[in-house]
Amino acid sequence: MLKTAMTDQKRRIVLPGAKPGEVYAVRELAAGHLELSRMLPAPKKRRRRSEVDKVLNSSALSPQMDWDTLRQLTREP
Repeated sequence: MLKTAMTDQKRRIVLPGAKPGEVYAVRELAAGHLELSRMLPAPKKRRRRSEVDKVLNSSALSPQMDWDTLRQLTREP
């Protein structure tokens, strides 16, 4: 079945089956022929600084001792 769509005043087209926030790549194959390819999902909302700090501090790669203790353990007597 052939479906048609018309652009509005802002040159937008509604795609059947598309979900809000989806991103499509548009490629012109030939004059008058366009190809749409669905891209990766839209990026998620940015995290707040406090959320990022919390994740970094709970990371397994974060140092678990202070500098003075590390200095004592790594220096020769």
